[in-house]
Formats: sequence, structure tokens, C-alpha cells
Amino acid sequence: MRRTLMCIPALAFAAACGGEAGGAADWAGTVEDSAGVQLVKNSLTPLWGEGDAWSLEEVMTIGEAAGDPDYQFGQIAGIVVTTEGKIVLVDQQAQHLKVFGPDGSYEKTIGQAGSGPGEFGPGVGPVLIGRGDTLIVPDLGNQRVNIMKSDGSEPADFRMSFEQGIPARWDMTETGDLVYQLRSLNLPNTEQRDTLDLIVTASYSGEIVDTLLTPTRGESFTFGDDGQPIRMVFSPEPVWSMVGDDGLCFAVNDVFRLSMYDALGALNRVVSVPVERKPVTDADVEFFMETVDRLLEEQGVPPEQAEIVKSTFNFAEFFPAFLQMMPGPNGSLWVQRVQEPTGMTAEERETWNPLLDLGASEWDIVDAEGRYLGVLNMPHRFQPVTFEGDLMYGIWRDEFDVQYVRVMRVVGLEATA
Repeated sequence: MRRTLMCIPALAFAAACGGEAGGAADWAGTVEDSAGVQLVKNSLTPLWGEGDAWSLEEVMTIGEAAGDPDYQFGQIAGIVVTTEGKIVLVDQQAQHLKVFGPDGSYEKTIGQAGSGPGEFGPGVGPVLIGRGDTLIVPDLGNQRVNIMKSDGSEPADFRMSFEQGIPARWDMTETGDLVYQLRSLNLPNTEQRDTLDLIVTASYSGEIVDTLLTPTRGESFTFGDDGQPIRMVFSPEPVWSMVGDDGLCFAVNDVFRLSMYDALGALNRVVSVPVERKPVTDADVEFFMETVDRLLEEQGVPPEQAEIVKSTFNFAEFFPAFLQMMPGPNGSLWVQRVQEPTGMTAEERETWNPLLDLGASEWDIVDAEGRYLGVLNMPHRFQPVTFEGDLMYGIWRDEFDVQYVRVMRVVGLEATA
């Protein structure tokens, strides 16, 4: 998408950077070869020099806190952009899709809550876009994946089978193949299963075509011997993203060490950044649980039930090295830091939601060669979802947790290129 009508005055969010002089000659890392695998070892000195750092400017915001319901959102669970520049989002709370023009004007709503044809269940999302602007919409509530044209026509679906695992993350290759991660859960009173996840590609009819990786299962959510759920907050997890020409980037987020695989599944590059993990303090745990208590009370959960829910929380000893990653413009990779509860400002603490705000505003960026560019600060309470060229599409929440679609432009790409 290149058209950016309905522009509002640009607000620039500068990237934080260090170093005096810019340019690749100032890169402080090293590159080694190990059996044909390129080992890119970065220092914390950014490649960005003075005047090189990227920044963001706001292009447009779609949504209203009150007024026209066509512009109101409950819980946005995914955003995609068609080849015509139309913006399609899935609203998990309302259980439907909404389509907006390139200028942000509302065009139509697709589907409604329910279990019949053309309807979506609870837990619907995200929305992905495949070949020919095909919309692919996973629907855990109805245990199916919906397939349709970008205008909602020609709907079809295939059934999900949870026998191999619960879908934990969805993505799409550059050539339009569906990719998802299957999380194996050892449910109470069932035969204990393999502790490996599967990252697979699948056809639009649901047939698994290939297994890309089999990472060790994360421990953020498991079941105890007594059948009660166990939530291990800040536990290391497998993190991955499709990148480049059908490549895959994978890491376990206890260290900043990214393994890059090509389209044939061969490991060809490992990128590391020396991030020091910080301990989870008693103050972090206390504030986290106070926030959970407040959210349960706001949702009307009875005190007895709230105590049961809170008893399922446990905490890792250290914060992860990062939370998640996503591909960006010019072959870059954007890696989100973890938000430490006690590291927030007073304003951030007032509106913090542990379900939505585990990621910090700071994103570390490496270029297409794996070199560390620096850190870029997102606007407060903004979560990017996808890139189209130099445009970033994401979700912004106001102080009342009302959600909006926001489009940002990445400024300064030419300098680094």
C-alpha cells in the first residue's frame, strides 16, 4: 500500500541511537563462518550514526470512541492489507471482519457472531492474506479455518484438528503458503504427549504440506498433576517469524540469538546481540498481581474465583531477552523488548494491562545482513501488526483502552540503505 489519504499532521517519534558518525564502517560487530553458517555477532553499539536513525510519522488513524459503530472496535486480533490497499481487520470481540478503503473510509462488515456459514466464533483471529487476496481467518471457537475472497465472497473452510496440538501462532510465506505453530498440551487425565511443537506449512484445504521446525514446547502455560492450569509468567518461549523469500527466523527468547533458515530449511545465518537478562523482582511480581486483581474485579469475577485464578500464576526468575519479532522494510527484522513492570512511568503503570502490554515500546532492529542498527521507540500503547513497504499498520489504544487502527510511515530508510 502506497496511498495515504486522510493524512493528519505528522507526529515524529524519534529512534534512540548512539555513536557519533554513521555508516557501515562504524559497525562494531564481527562475522565468522562455521561450516557454511554465517555467525553475525553484534555489540550493543548501533550501526546508526548521527542522522541515520529511522523514525515514525503518523499517517492516519481509523476509529472512534463513540459515534458511528462502523468505526468502533472491540478487540482487534489482526490486520492485513490487500493489493488494492484496502485494510481488513478482524474484531475478536464483535466476531466479524471490517473492510476499510486506502483512505480509511469504512466499506463493509463481513460475517457475524455464530457457528453457521459466514459466522465466526469466540477466539476468532488473526486474519491473514494469501494468494489472490484470499483472506484466511482461523476460528478456534468453531474449530475451523475460514477461507474467502477479500470482499467476503466465495466462503469456504476446513476443520481444525486439535489432536496434533493447539494452533499457537499463524503466519504466511511471501508466496502465500499458510504457516502455523501447533502447541502440544499435556491435558489432565490423558496420555502424556511429546514436548515438541510443530511449525508447519499447510494448503488452503488444511492439508499439512511440510514441517519446518520442531522446537521444544514453551512452559508459559501447562497443567499440573492435579489438573489445574499453571501460568509461568516471563518463561522463555519459542519465537519465530517468516522472513524474506520464504525464509524463517527462529529463536528461544531467553537469549537474543536468531537462527535464519532459507526456503529449503537450511540454516544459513545466526545473529546474536549481547542482551543481559534482568531478574524478575518481588516488586515486579507484586505490581503484576495487583494489576491482575484489578482486572478481575473490573470484569466482575467473584472474589473466591479470583483467588483461584491468581493461584495459577508463577513467575520465572529472569525476564526474557525479548518478547517477539517481525519482518520490516529493507529486509530488516524488528525485535520487541519486554516491558518490566517496575520500569514503567507512573502514567504507564496506571493503564498497564498484562494481557496486552507485556511488550515494551522499544524495538531493536537488525538489518538484512544481521547487523544491529539500533533501537526505535514506538508511540505509547501502539502495537505494530504488519508492514507494507514503508508503512506500518498497527493497533493503538487510548487511555480508556479503546482501540484504533493506526498507520505509521518509517522515515529515514534511504539513509541506512
